Amino acid sequence: MPVDAKSAVALMRTAIGASGWLMPITAGRLFGMDVSKDVSAALFLRLGGSRDFALAAGPLVTQGRASKQMLKIAAACDAGDILAVVIARRRGKLSALSAAMFGAASAGCLALTAKALTES
Repeated sequence: MPVDAKSAVALMRTAIGASGWLMPITAGRLFGMDVSKDVSAALFLRLGGSRDFALAAGPLVTQGRASKQMLKIAAACDAGDILAVVIARRRGKLSALSAAMFGAASAGCLALTAKALTES
């Protein structure tokens, strides 16, 4: 049975959130970053994980216009994430691999969110 875009993006965001919460150091490594020596990295990954859980749940627990508004908020967060990746890369704070992986994850969420908006 095919999964609609709203459910697909919720699953993707839930996986991202869970990885930030349950295995922040491993999640960092999966995105090409060694954050094991950064004392605040796990905190920031868990904070981001909480945000992803909220962005996953919002459109699923609301209906109609409220659901569309939640999807728009999620899309704005994705666009902000992409901009943050570009800034970090330009300032030399992120490797090309990490930038590509973070950018791809954010762009994937943005694309699925845009699709969910058109399906609503």
